[in-house]
Amino acid sequence: MAPSPPLPTVSILIVAYNSTSVITSCLASIPQACGRHDFEVLLVDNGDGSTETLVTATFPDVQIVPSRGNIGFAGGNNLLAAQARGRFLLLLNPDMVLEAEAIDYLIDAAVVADPSVAAWGGVTLDRAGNPDYGNTVHIPSLREMASRMLGRSIAVDKGHLGIDADAEVAVLSGSFILFQRQAWDEVEGLDARYFLYCEEVDLFYRLSLRGYKFWRIAKSRAFHDIGHGQAITPVRMLYRAAGNMEFARRHWNGRRQELAFILMWLGAWQRVIAGWLLGRWFPHIQTVGSSHRDIALRPGFWRHGYDPDRGLLAKLGNR
Repeated sequence: MAPSPPLPTVSILIVAYNSTSVITSCLASIPQACGRHDFEVLLVDNGDGSTETLVTATFPDVQIVPSRGNIGFAGGNNLLAAQARGRFLLLLNPDMVLEAEAIDYLIDAAVVADPSVAAWGGVTLDRAGNPDYGNTVHIPSLREMASRMLGRSIAVDKGHLGIDADAEVAVLSGSFILFQRQAWDEVEGLDARYFLYCEEVDLFYRLSLRGYKFWRIAKSRAFHDIGHGQAITPVRMLYRAAGNMEFARRHWNGRRQELAFILMWLGAWQRVIAGWLLGRWFPHIQTVGSSHRDIALRPGFWRHGYDPDRGLLAKLGNR
């Protein structure tokens, strides 16, 4: 009997959704990003199957996990993690392009870290090479929602967007995260009741309740083609709102849930009205207002998060 292949240091998990325009660049960047450690790549296609077909033809070493339909970001990563063999799990969006040694730097930090550290992330950059705001997202709070209603945001700590030093953070960008496998298993991974948005925030919150910490590693960098051709449409913003309300449903009492709903709804109306009044002169304000239209006009669609009977997926009737 042939000996079993050695276990990889890291399993790289990619959940694709109609990602043919970006997946080749993503996969091609992995070998130079993880040149000092053994790795495996697992991919599931939540979309129309075209990404799976492309990857099978051009990257034969990638392990394709059979699709179960569109089971969402959380469900897809949990499916991949169940088949992964690595000591560490790396969640990677298909629209990421990694710089040299980006994964190596995360693993270097992980192998010498205190056991209380559960996850490490790199600095994610936009197309212009600037750090995107996914680097410093915070756990949701009523204070943040009230601030957003007034047109500001404290969830993104703009005063701490420096990217030249390692930093302990509350949440890492869901597009590029290395997890300690033991910590992932301890909380049973992502909560698959979140279909889209806020699932990684929920995971970091649950890990933090167990005393775990998270670090952003400055030398580890990746470019993020946010949306890869999918504009931030009103429907996608509905998913974002539903994700935030699902977090409130999971972790807050009834009164706080209602306050969260009211603040988010008023915030959406503020953006819609600003778009109506100022959009003629400020195209960005018009775009933001248009993207929040369904949140303002259809609050019943998202106020119950992803509740199986009353939530967004039930209202839309499909995924």
